Amino acid sequence: MTQLSNHGYRFDGDFVYLNADVNFSEADLAAGAAWSLQLLASESGFSGNEPVGIRVAELAIEPMFGGITVNACCAAIPPAGAADQVLAMALLSTTADGLVALRDLGVYEARQNFCQPCLLGDVRCTLADGAARLTIEAIANPRGEDNLSGTLALEVWALDTPYAGGAWVGSPVASVVVGILGGGNQWTDCQYDVPAALPADGAALTVMLREWTPAGYVTRDYRNIAALPAKAKPTAKAKAAGKPKVAAKPKAAAKPVAAKAPKPEAKPVAAKSAAKAASKPDSIKVAAKPVSINKASEDDLAALKGLSREVARAIVAARPYAAIEDVCKAKGMGAKTLEKLRPLLAL
Repeated sequence: MTQLSNHGYRFDGDFVYLNADVNFSEADLAAGAAWSLQLLASESGFSGNEPVGIRVAELAIEPMFGGITVNACCAAIPPAGAADQVLAMALLSTTADGLVALRDLGVYEARQNFCQPCLLGDVRCTLADGAARLTIEAIANPRGEDNLSGTLALEVWALDTPYAGGAWVGSPVASVVVGILGGGNQWTDCQYDVPAALPADGAALTVMLREWTPAGYVTRDYRNIAALPAKAKPTAKAKAAGKPKVAAKPKAAAKPVAAKAPKPEAKPVAAKSAAKAASKPDSIKVAAKPVSINKASEDDLAALKGLSREVARAIVAARPYAAIEDVCKAKGMGAKTLEKLRPLLAL
């Protein structure tokens, strides 16, 4: 039976060191699956062998007869928010057809708190006339005095469900870069007025504080804002009731007019204009359906503007992904490209 032993972790800024002994069974070695270690975080903990947490880090490992000892460093993306987390080390196998299976799970008793930039106090977002007003009581960097933050940005997203701290799928509403904040410092009484896209009725708004890291922008903290109320459409009956009826004016009796020779038939200008308009494509833009980085074909991915076929092929080869940000591990897919394509991508 393939299993973990003598495993642990150690954080160092935006990176984490993973160590573990992994013993592989002969049957698993013969199966030819791909193997990886994942460090998971869950505020509520883990029940049994279910990997239900947020992925913090992942490391691909090469199976060998007799087992291997892993001691390596990889990028870490902690869950957003200030809550203490229960961490666990998961051993996963992935078959050639993309089927992922949990093979072992080691849960750590001590809870972990991640010291990262955060939002303090009241956070509000109001939308009106194509603009968003962000009002935040304070933005803080609780790290040491010599630990500058990366570039911080505020982003507003419209989601189907309230944000929970991990990966998400939604539509961007507004964003603003707010700068670099020294350790032990904070900005107070913050207010930003920025252009905004109108979110769909009923969308759940989330204000995210994001920090630039070697892995691109990472969400450090967030606040869920009440969902926008859906606008009720007036019925035809209601519309009719709202307009007063006007009595029709009596028509005057027609006066006899001497008959005139008929004029030549006028050219059908209106008809020509209508035909010309009908020949033009509809100018209304329809939002493209997000493309799944785990399920879409190479052709579907290559059809996205700004994504070459070589990168699309690399995305398919590096599957599966547990979060949208993980697509950056595909060769040629950088953080800047991900930021441009994020609204068009889904898990």
